[in-house]
Amino acid sequence: MNHPLQLDLMEARRRRDRGITRVSGKNMAFIEHMRQVAVSLCKLKGQITIDDLRVWHEASHERDPTSQNAWGVIFKDKRFKPLGFTPSRQIQGHGRIIRVWGLA
Repeated sequence: MNHPLQLDLMEARRRRDRGITRVSGKNMAFIEHMRQVAVSLCKLKGQITIDDLRVWHEASHERDPTSQNAWGVIFKDKRFKPLGFTPSRQIQGHGRIIRVWGLA
C-alpha cells in the first residue's frame, strides 16, 4: 500500500515536470542562448551559478523570458553537473542557497 505522502510527492513531481515542459516550450530560444552563455562562462571561470548568468543577462540588455521560471530550467541539461552550493549574491535571491555548476 502506498503512503499518502508518497502519492503527493509523485503528483508534485508530475506537476513540476509539466510546468518545466510548458515554460521550456515558450522560452526555448532564451533557455538555449543562456545555456550557451553558461557553457562559455563555465569554460572561462571553471564554475558558474545562476547569479553569474543573471549578471551577464542584465549587462547584455537582452530580452527577458516570458516567465521567470525559465531561469530554473537552464541547468537541466546534460552539459552541466552540480559542484556544490553557495549563498546567492543577488538582491532578489535574499541570500538563499543556490547551486554551483560545472561542465559535465
